[in-house]
Parts: sequence; structure tokens; C-alpha cells
Amino acid sequence: MKRILILFTLSLLFLSLSACNEENTLAETELSEREQVLISSVSDQSFVFDFQTGEEYKQITIWVDKYEFGELVDEKISEMTTDIEHNGTIIFTNSPIPDEQNETIFTIIVSSDKGSSSSRVVQKLKSTEQSTWGSNPMENIPLEETATLASISYANGHGMSSLSSDFYTDLDKHLNEIKEYDVVYVLKSKFHK
Repeated sequence: MKRILILFTLSLLFLSLSACNEENTLAETELSEREQVLISSVSDQSFVFDFQTGEEYKQITIWVDKYEFGELVDEKISEMTTDIEHNGTIIFTNSPIPDEQNETIFTIIVSSDKGSSSSRVVQKLKSTEQSTWGSNPMENIPLEETATLASISYANGHGMSSLSSDFYTDLDKHLNEIKEYDVVYVLKSKFHK
């Protein structure tokens, strides 16, 4: 049932979101209040990105990496490669599993003129007191390289702050920002010609 709701929400979002005017663009989408309500009905938190690729790019790979105290511990815990064409939307959601303590489902959905694909992974979360979410603030994220799109950070009593814009534009040089965090999940993308 939840999967149907997610796919229904994706369809509504995809139809209602306007495409960018430039070719080869990727940026977080500003959702209307209605779209926010629809997507929040099936997830605790979400990120939505729109892309436009023209004819150049044919596929996208989306994945989540897991870091503990600033160290990569699990690469590509949820990975999906799918064909794309022209315009599309990437949706990343987090939904706790009812009646399952400290378990959550990460869902990645990619929808384009070529069709829709989704990937889901269940993660057992450590019991933490705090969490923070963030996304790449760039208005035009480069498609030709691996991009850091969003993050979900959890900490237990260390105090937390939002990650800097530099974290999303140069992750490897800014891992020190997450050394005090118990767990950080990072959503990444790579477009393929």
C-alpha cells in the first residue's frame, strides 16, 4: 500500500513540477504546499531534485553511502542505475517502519520521460538523540561528475549543526564536518552519456 502511495505521489509531483529552461541542469526543487503535503503523507523527510539533460546523458546512477564518525563504512547501500531521457525528477525519502524500533526505509525514485524506477533499502538506526538533514544548495549541480545531493545526519549528545555548502560541493575535503556524528547517510548521483 505504501509503495502505491509513493508511486502515486511521484506521478503527481512529476506532472506538477515545471522543467528547467536550460539543458544539463540539476537542482533541488521548491515544492508547493500541496506537493509538500502529498509527499509528507508517505515519508518523514524527503528531498526532490529536477534534472534536464537534453540528448547528451542516457543514464543516471543514484546511491546512498553510509559514514560513521566521518569514515565511509558502507558504500552504495542502495544503488540504482536507470535509463533517462530529457527531463526528470529524483525523489529521496526516509520512512520509519511502523512497529519496528529504530528501523527506517530509504526510498530513491527516478522518473523521467523514459519512465520511472525505484530502489528501497531498510536500515537499522542506532538510538540517537538528534538528527539534521541538508541538501546541496547549488542552483545548477554539475552533471559531469559525481554529485553529493543530500545528507541525513544522526548524533547522540554531541550537538549538531547544518553541514556547510562546501560539504556538498567537495565532500572528500570536508569529511571533518561529520567526524562527531554517529551516522551520516549521503545521497549521491552520477549521470552517464
